[in-house]
Amino acid sequence: MEKTFLQALNLYRGKSALQISPSPELALVFVSLAPAIPGMENKMPDKNGKKYHWEKKLTASFNFDGALEVAAAAAALAQGREDLVSGSDGTLPSWYRDPTKTGRDGSAKTIGFYPKDQPKTPKIRYFLGITENSKDKQGNKVGISLEYPDLFKIARVMEEAALAILGWRKEIEERKEPNGRGPAKNQPGKQKAKAF
Repeated sequence: MEKTFLQALNLYRGKSALQISPSPELALVFVSLAPAIPGMENKMPDKNGKKYHWEKKLTASFNFDGALEVAAAAAALAQGREDLVSGSDGTLPSWYRDPTKTGRDGSAKTIGFYPKDQPKTPKIRYFLGITENSKDKQGNKVGISLEYPDLFKIARVMEEAALAILGWRKEIEERKEPNGRGPAKNQPGKQKAKAF
């Protein structure tokens, strides 16, 4: 597969970091939030030091439809149009993700947008948070504060990733055998390029 034009989007805040990374191999987009290392909140790390606990990140994945839903929600919030995406009770959009339903490992998570109550800094209007669902309801939570420009970035990256997924799916399907079990070995009409 050719190198994708999409790059990961990274947002860094004092208490957490966000990474949105596309996966052409799986035709998915991964949204990860990592907390800051305790004691490093609102501090700059020393040279070669770490600020975030990427080992403790929480990740949710989105397919084509899911990526477009996130893009639409972020775009509406960026434009101040909560009414377009909020529920009848005023809650902002959230998504339940269970990787085991798609044959991958991991625990179920809920990812969603949340309003910031009476912001001290008017720039910050929303949070994006991921909560790990657990039976004891004591799951890990990580959230990141978002300013309006961040919402536009998320909307754009998720929209581009969703459109790219269509191409990735096509390439994945072309590599599968007719029985859907693996890469096609000898596809008629396709010849290997000769080396000169």
